Amino acid sequence: MRIAPLAEDALAEAIRLLASSLPHDRIEVVAAEKLFGSNGARAGHTLGAWEGDQLVGVIATAGRWVKLLAVAPDARRRGVASALLDEVRTPAGKLRLFDHPGNYLSPGVDVRYAAARAFLEQRGFRALAQVENIRAPGLDGANPLVSDERARAAADRARSGGYQVRRAAAADRERLLRFVEAAFAPVWAHEVARSLDGPRSAVHVAFHDEEPVAFAAADGNNRGLGWFGPAGTLPAHRGKGLGEALLLPCLLDVRGLPDAGVIAWIGPKPFYAKACGAVDDRRFAAWEEP
Repeated sequence: MRIAPLAEDALAEAIRLLASSLPHDRIEVVAAEKLFGSNGARAGHTLGAWEGDQLVGVIATAGRWVKLLAVAPDARRRGVASALLDEVRTPAGKLRLFDHPGNYLSPGVDVRYAAARAFLEQRGFRALAQVENIRAPGLDGANPLVSDERARAAADRARSGGYQVRRAAAADRERLLRFVEAAFAPVWAHEVARSLDGPRSAVHVAFHDEEPVAFAAADGNNRGLGWFGPAGTLPAHRGKGLGEALLLPCLLDVRGLPDAGVIAWIGPKPFYAKACGAVDDRRFAAWEEP
């Protein structure tokens, strides 16, 4: 077996391997982002494992995070995954799987991947608390809570409270990213920038006295799938209806995408159930070395 950096011209071959290994993920849409996309401040590595001329395994890392690890089904139990993990160990700390902030396939390993769970347990990894995605269903028009009319009504209510809610414009970019980074997290600013640069520019902002006080974004991480997030409101402006006024236009922006309406890592669930009819979706567990 040979392990070496995976070049971008091997993307098509990598996608075939990943699609066969990760049937619960729409990896064909986001493989390039996971394998070769930006990780923010963390250095990343993408390696392949070959047996002869056949690509049999892939790993992508960012710092101590393993963003992606997959082995072709017909090459398992031959030490491929173990060799890839050993190759990416760094002094940065214990390896952790899949929930890398800012560029992640999912918030952990889908609990349905039983073979992956067994492998990780054998390697001494421990499962952390489970994380649940939720989803706003029926974005094809079947969900009466997600409509242009409701989005306009929510924006009107915010306006009557002294807020302006609108799509982020190019002129807002720098101060918006500074606001998100300072008030919430640098990695959120990274995701918002990706949303702004995407084909839908699915970022909406609430302003008060001409200053941003809340935002919501979609289709930044896992671009092309239609996932919602991140989103945040300054504490002093919560309870004013801004969350719904920003959520709804983001969901409308991603209609038609293959995973439109997935809400990852964001609570509280009762708010999303009321605002857009969100229901339970997939469950994951992040894994970490002891």
